Amino acid sequence: MTRVIVLGALIAVGALSMEAAGHQDRQQGAKVVRIQTLNVRDILYVLTGGGGNTLALMRDDGVVLIDTKLPGWGRPLLDAVQAVTDKPVTMIINTHTHADHTGGNAEFPSVTQIVAHESTKANMQKMDAFMGPSARFLPNRTVTDRLSLLDGLDRIDLYYFGRGHTDGDLIVVFPEKRLAHFGDLFPAKAAPFIDAANGGSAVAFPQTLARAVAEIKGVNRVTTGHEEASLVPRDANSGAAIFANPRTMTWSDLQEYADFNRDFLAAVQEAIKAGKTAADAFATLRLPDRYKGYDMQHAKANVEAVYRELGK
Repeated sequence: MTRVIVLGALIAVGALSMEAAGHQDRQQGAKVVRIQTLNVRDILYVLTGGGGNTLALMRDDGVVLIDTKLPGWGRPLLDAVQAVTDKPVTMIINTHTHADHTGGNAEFPSVTQIVAHESTKANMQKMDAFMGPSARFLPNRTVTDRLSLLDGLDRIDLYYFGRGHTDGDLIVVFPEKRLAHFGDLFPAKAAPFIDAANGGSAVAFPQTLARAVAEIKGVNRVTTGHEEASLVPRDANSGAAIFANPRTMTWSDLQEYADFNRDFLAAVQEAIKAGKTAADAFATLRLPDRYKGYDMQHAKANVEAVYRELGK
C-alpha cells in the first residue's frame, strides 16, 4: 500500500506543495525540507535542509528515518514525509552524535526503535538535549561492528569501520537498492570536520574510509552527510516538489574521497618528517590537482589535529 501512496503522491502533490512551500518560505521565513525520491519505482527518499541530509524509507509498517536534522526541524521533516505517506515514523537510525543529525529525535513521539553505534549512544548521553524525560529518545539498540535490519528489498546493513568524524560513525547500506549513506564520514567533497571531543581522528579517518571502500560490495550510488549540489532535480523546471532520481555521488566519488584523505594525511606526515611546524605544514600544503575543487575550510584544523594526535 505504501508504494502505491508514494507513487501517487509524485503526481498529486508535486506542483502544489512546491508553490506553497516557496510562498511560505518567502513570507514567513518558514523552515522547509525538500524531499526527493531516489528512485521513482521505489520508496527511498533523501530530504535536504535543516542540518544533515536525511534519508527516509517509507514502509507499510512505518517510516525509517536516517538522521533527524537540527532541533526544531522535526515538524518540517515530518511534513515532508507526510506528503508521501500516512504511516508514522517508527524507527530512527542516527549515523553519529551531532545535533544536526540527532536534534529532531525528540520530535517523533511515535518512534519505537532508535539505532546507533554504541559510542554514539555514549556521546549522546552527555548532551543536554537527551537529559531527563528526553532520555527516551536516546538509542535503544546499538551496533558494534555490523547489524542488519529488515529484510527483502528494504534490508538495511549498518557498518562501523573505525574512528573518523567521531568514534561512532555508521554507514547505512541498502544492498538491494545498491545505495550507501555515509553521513559525515563523507560530508561532501571537502576536508572533513574532525570532532576529537567525540572521539574523531584525523589519523584514523583515511583507514576507516579505505576499509569501507574495500569491504562494502555492490553499491553504485552514495549519499553524503551534507552535500546538496549533486542532489539537483534532473528537470529543474518541472514544477514538482518531489523529484525522482536526483543525481547522487558515485562509488568512484567515494574512492576519490578516500584517496583525498589518504593523500592529505601523507602530506602532513611528510611535513612532520621535514621538521615543519603545523602552521608551516598548512601554508605549504600541496595536494594533487584532482582535488582542486574540494572545499578546504577545515584543512588548517585537520593539519593541527594530525600534529596533536602524533604528539608533534
